[in-house]
Amino acid sequence: MKNISLILLLFTAYVLSGCKSGSSSNNTLGVKESDAVCIWDNVSLLDSPVSNGKWISAISIGEKLTYLDESKEDTSGKKQVMYYKVQLKDNKTGWVRSDFIILGSKPAAISQDVQLYSRPDLLNKTDKMYKAMDIVAVKSEQGDFLEVTGKRQEGKWIESGWVKNSGVTYSDVDIAVAKYARTAMDIKDAKQREEKIKEIINNSEYSSSIFIPLLQGAPTEVKPGNMEEETPVDSTAKGD
Repeated sequence: MKNISLILLLFTAYVLSGCKSGSSSNNTLGVKESDAVCIWDNVSLLDSPVSNGKWISAISIGEKLTYLDESKEDTSGKKQVMYYKVQLKDNKTGWVRSDFIILGSKPAAISQDVQLYSRPDLLNKTDKMYKAMDIVAVKSEQGDFLEVTGKRQEGKWIESGWVKNSGVTYSDVDIAVAKYARTAMDIKDAKQREEKIKEIINNSEYSSSIFIPLLQGAPTEVKPGNMEEETPVDSTAKGD
């Protein structure tokens, strides 16, 4: 009888432990609820959760953050804006607009052109695609589908949906190259654009990226979807 009671006790403890673990992390992706990703470039980290807060630092697209489990809504303007309190890798803490931060996610780059699905099912294909070197936040996994959020090259704003996991890379090097390459390709002057792309290709730190061969044959025309032009005023970095 004592053995049965002990077994039941251990089983209950195991179940409770599993439930607790499941609520605080995405076990499939190894992501915790406090893990966060910035999906816009040059987002401002502020000292207070208001649009005119003191600027602390700029946050890069694809950058990993730690959500400090605190949020506040700014109702002082015409539109209510939610802010999250976050910590950067250099331990700087501050507030950032929730629009640009995806909680419980990990950064990734699209490795090849992939179809966007409204649900993790082949029957729910949309007419939209993520292109190679788009940067996204991956929030969950279901079968061979990943739930992603980010701005498509041909999109006007941030979108969410599902893509096949074969079209995603989690490599930090790939994400960095994706960011700098997209910025380079948006340069209107052909000569300057070519020089920036060459800088990326010739940088030994990026040599292992899957995108280097793609950049070596990069077209010369300006790509659509310049993120900098669409960045809201209060999310633009003010300089170090």
